[in-house]
Amino acid sequence: MIVAAHQPNFAPWLGFFDKMRHADVLVLLDTVQFVKRGYQNRTRIKGPGGPQWLTVPVVTKGRYDQATHDVEIDESAEWRRVHLRTLQSVLAKAPHRDEVFELMESVYAQPGVHRLVDVAMAIIGEVVKRMEIPTRLVPASELGCEGSGSRLMLNLTRAVGGDVYLSGTTGREYLEPAMFAEAGVGLRYHAFEVFEYPQQHGAFAPGLSCIDYIGNAGFAPWADGGS
Repeated sequence: MIVAAHQPNFAPWLGFFDKMRHADVLVLLDTVQFVKRGYQNRTRIKGPGGPQWLTVPVVTKGRYDQATHDVEIDESAEWRRVHLRTLQSVLAKAPHRDEVFELMESVYAQPGVHRLVDVAMAIIGEVVKRMEIPTRLVPASELGCEGSGSRLMLNLTRAVGGDVYLSGTTGREYLEPAMFAEAGVGLRYHAFEVFEYPQQHGAFAPGLSCIDYIGNAGFAPWADGGS
C-alpha cells in the first residue's frame, strides 16, 4: 500500500492532488509547525493583473511554535465574503465558475468552523469527492506518531499499514533511503508535470490553486503527472 503525506494547505494546487492520486492513503500533516507566509493559509488565483494571493487570516501573535491543527482563524475581518467576491470577479467568465462558487459557499457556510485546518480539509475533501479520487485521507493528529524527517514519514506509513512511502521531489534532499530500506518500507518519488489548461486573463500561469483549474475545466481528471 502506497502512502503519501502533505500539509493540509488551503485550496492547494494540482500537484497536491496529483500526488494523492498516486497513493492509496494521504496523511494530512496537521501536526507539523505552522509556517507564516506559506501555502498553509493562502493560495494563488489569477486576476486581470496576473497571479494574486487569496488568504485566510489567522491568529499568530505570540504563537510562533503552534502546530497547524491549532491555528485559529482571525474572524475580525469578513474574509469569507471577500473571498467569494474576489472569486466572482476573477472567474466571472470562466465556464465552470458556478461549480467553484457552490463548492466554496458550501464550505464557508459550515457553522462553528474557526480553525484553519477545518476549512482547508473541508475544501480538500470536497475536491476529492467531486473528482472521484479514491485515495483515503487521514489526519496525522489521529495517528499519534512522533519523530521528524525520515523517522516521522516512516512512522506515519507504518501507522496506516503502508509498505511504500511516496515523497515529493524535495524529499531527495532530506530523506534517508537507508532508514526506509532497513525497515522494509519502499521509498518512491513523485514529480508533477505541469500542463496547460485554458485560463482567464491572458497567458497561462502555472502553480495556481485548484480553484482556478476547477473554474476553467470543472472536476475533469487530467493525465498522469508522474510517479
